Amino acid sequence: MTSASREETLKAWAGAAAQRLVRAGEVLAARQILSGQEPGNVPPWPGSDDLDFHGTLAAVWIWTRAEKLTGQDRFALNIAAGWSFVEKTWSHFIPTAIGPTTSEEAPYDCAMVLRAALVERSPRGGRDLGTLTENAARLLGVYLSDLDEVNGREFKDPGFLAWNLADYARDLGERGLLATARRFVDRAFGMKAPPAFASEPAATDGLFDFSSTTATRIMAVLSGEGATPFVGAWLRERVAAGSPTGFVPRPMDENTWNACAAVGLGRAFVISTDERFFDAHQAIMAELDTRLEDGALGRAGLSSETSATFYYALAVDALVKV
Repeated sequence: MTSASREETLKAWAGAAAQRLVRAGEVLAARQILSGQEPGNVPPWPGSDDLDFHGTLAAVWIWTRAEKLTGQDRFALNIAAGWSFVEKTWSHFIPTAIGPTTSEEAPYDCAMVLRAALVERSPRGGRDLGTLTENAARLLGVYLSDLDEVNGREFKDPGFLAWNLADYARDLGERGLLATARRFVDRAFGMKAPPAFASEPAATDGLFDFSSTTATRIMAVLSGEGATPFVGAWLRERVAAGSPTGFVPRPMDENTWNACAAVGLGRAFVISTDERFFDAHQAIMAELDTRLEDGALGRAGLSSETSATFYYALAVDALVKV
């Protein structure tokens, strides 16, 4: 692929990506609860009325990103209601300190706050939301600094946490937070070759196994180091050979896991221009596209679950350069 053809391919992908995010966003907007006791909540799947803090943040990210790519303000009410729900239920999900007695999902919730805030510098919630987001970043930084177990998966995946903290810190110019994220990435991962995607262990118990830790490890390195020539060389020389040849069967959460893998593959291609990443990303996306229902994705065959749709949207967005 020549440089010119690569740019044309990515330009065409970006145009289609906008519409994919719109379709996914419409499914989640139709599910959002806009009245009653918890307006703004986006339940995790059709028919559920569970409070879903990180799922609502996932929907907010999709809606806001879709608006930015299309230039159309079609999800404004959904976004504002989502942020209002996040602010109202903050103390229920985000502790004042993350310790042994807090929910194992608390660090993940903090990371999702940062991911949603990244796409919109001034979230459409109350006046205290900026301070709350800063607190989430601080909590996540302290958690990673103290984290000794770096092999966690799903909600405990440290690569996902470090990736989002580094992106947030870099975007806002928070040098101290970025240094914290980079120190963790150096300690936990370094620049060694990550495991091949298809060699990742699969969960044999528990409820979830949605996170490709190879992909999130790559994303943590990319976010910590930045898109430098050195990182591009690292991707080509130490990472590309481990790319999957296509969709990887998994016993649990295989749609979400493959979408997560495609996020890392897509961003790796944009930075390194190595076509092995592009081919793997496209092969996975082609299979996931056959599994969509009205533009949304289920974990492994179930329809339109928020988390699976979020990772699919991230994978779609991974080749978009703006």
